[in-house]
Amino acid sequence: MDVLRRRRLVVAATVLFVAAAALRAALAYGPPSIGQPADWPLTSALLLPALLLGWLVVIRAPASPIGPALALTATMPALVFTVEDWGMTARTSTPWPAASVVDKVAVGAWPWLFLGFVTLVLLFPDGLLPGRHWRWIWAAMPVSAALVNFVVAREDAARTETTPARAVLIVIAFATFLASLLAAASSLVVRYRHGDQLTRQRLRWLMAAAVAVPILLGLSWLASALGAPGTLAYTWFLIAMLVLVPGAITVAILRHDLFDIDRLLGATVSWLVTTLISAGVFAAVVLAIGGFFPDRVGITTAAFATALVLLPVYHWIHRTVGRVVDPDRTVALARIRDFVRRVRDGEAEPEQIEAVLRSALDDPGLRVLLRRPGSELEPPDGAIPLQTGDSVVGALVLGTTSARRVRRAREAVVEARLPIEVSRLQLELREALTEVRTSRARLMDEVNAERHRLERDLHDGAQQRLIAIGMRLRSVQYQLEPGVPAYRELDEVVDTLEDTVAELRRIAHGVRPSRLDDGLAVALRHLVADSALPVDLVVPELDVGESAATTVYFTVGEAIANALKHARATRISISVGLTDQVLRAVVRDDGVGGAKEGFGLTSLRDRVASVGGEFTVDSPPGAGTSITVEIPCAS
Repeated sequence: MDVLRRRRLVVAATVLFVAAAALRAALAYGPPSIGQPADWPLTSALLLPALLLGWLVVIRAPASPIGPALALTATMPALVFTVEDWGMTARTSTPWPAASVVDKVAVGAWPWLFLGFVTLVLLFPDGLLPGRHWRWIWAAMPVSAALVNFVVAREDAARTETTPARAVLIVIAFATFLASLLAAASSLVVRYRHGDQLTRQRLRWLMAAAVAVPILLGLSWLASALGAPGTLAYTWFLIAMLVLVPGAITVAILRHDLFDIDRLLGATVSWLVTTLISAGVFAAVVLAIGGFFPDRVGITTAAFATALVLLPVYHWIHRTVGRVVDPDRTVALARIRDFVRRVRDGEAEPEQIEAVLRSALDDPGLRVLLRRPGSELEPPDGAIPLQTGDSVVGALVLGTTSARRVRRAREAVVEARLPIEVSRLQLELREALTEVRTSRARLMDEVNAERHRLERDLHDGAQQRLIAIGMRLRSVQYQLEPGVPAYRELDEVVDTLEDTVAELRRIAHGVRPSRLDDGLAVALRHLVADSALPVDLVVPELDVGESAATTVYFTVGEAIANALKHARATRISISVGLTDQVLRAVVRDDGVGGAKEGFGLTSLRDRVASVGGEFTVDSPPGAGTSITVEIPCAS
């Protein structure tokens, strides 16, 4: 069906609607005076919204078949009401032409009221389902309506006892009509089971409106039982059928994500079922104890018992209905809550929240942006802000954006506040630790550079000047006679200067080992050469940074000193290597073990930590001591 044809159908339906309305107005306010004066404007006002909605859909969504179906939903009742009013003129003093014949037909014309709704159900939301049998169901509806119309009109005209043959015909007619209705309704079930997410979302709008129909029908029955006029009593039911359902269908076609219909539908069904159960509990308690207690006590007890079960029953029903009506939202929130629980119990890392939200919201492009300490966050347009109190700490950026997805994402963000906040705090802590390590590494580099400068100054400055002074004193000494007192005094002064130079060399060596100029391997070989215990040294030629080499050198030296002083060891093994940009040194001895961390080990731990490394001591009693140093570095 092309766009032009759909518009022509809506125009034709509008012409029939206007003609029917004009005829009914003439019947209501002309000489026949059919019905109450308020009947015509009331029913016309109830039918008009469906016609206007049909025009809205055919204009805004011309490719949709729902526009003509909505117009038909308004036009068919208008025609049926017109036929009924026309037939009623046969019982007035001014009958219209063929009024008696029309009156007989009008008796059974009510099945035609359903033709528009059946068409709407079969076509909603995007046309007939594939398969020839759905076309047969559509064609069977007017045939079954005509059959019921014929059978009812014939029975009313006969006014005699129903024969078995006529009874069989009545059963066949009504069974065919009912089967057509149920078959048409089954198309909605088929669409929902096999439809995509958009189709299910649109069908939920129809389901939400359909839930209101039996509620308003019950209210109409109650009003009729209380004595309200038929037209007034069933006004609410007609509003549901002729206004609420077409309105929900129109929204489903044009703006299916206008509201969170899944949540609304789940809440509506939950409260409806809860209300029915609560009413049943109230009635059961009143009937059970009404014969033993005064009425006031019975009613009070019933109200108390109902209040006790109301909230728990609602929560249970709401969860159950949510799994059926809104499984996507229910499953997503349940998954997020389970992740929050595991984060709280220490079973999951909060940084996994982005992956959890991607999976729960079915959005692979979703990103969680957290504000870095000391910086401003500039999220893209449409991002959902993440707030802690009044401050924005981040943003949630959706890969696929729609009003429904944004609502779901906002709910998910509320549920995921704990891991998001923990992730932000961990980010701040990680930034702070990185800054501390960086500043400490810079300080260590500066300390090493200062040691190097001090060593060079001692070697090239004071030491060389002292040596020069000693040489001049020796020169003066050699100009004197060996036996004179001045000769002996100069000899003592020169010896003192030599001791001072040796002390300066020792101090300079302690400030920064000069052997490191030839590499860490050479420096370690010279270091273990002076050991009083046998040392097994495994160290390849390594090209590492100054800070890492100095740290390992002093750590190995302190470990050897501790083994000599306290471990009562007989052998020491040292292994140094570079693996995956990590310089690793292990010093083991076969001593008594049980080493306690004192000033020496604590200072080594601080030295290793200052370059971002890890320091580990393993010293079980009686099994020796093992000291491990791991320092990240670039080779």
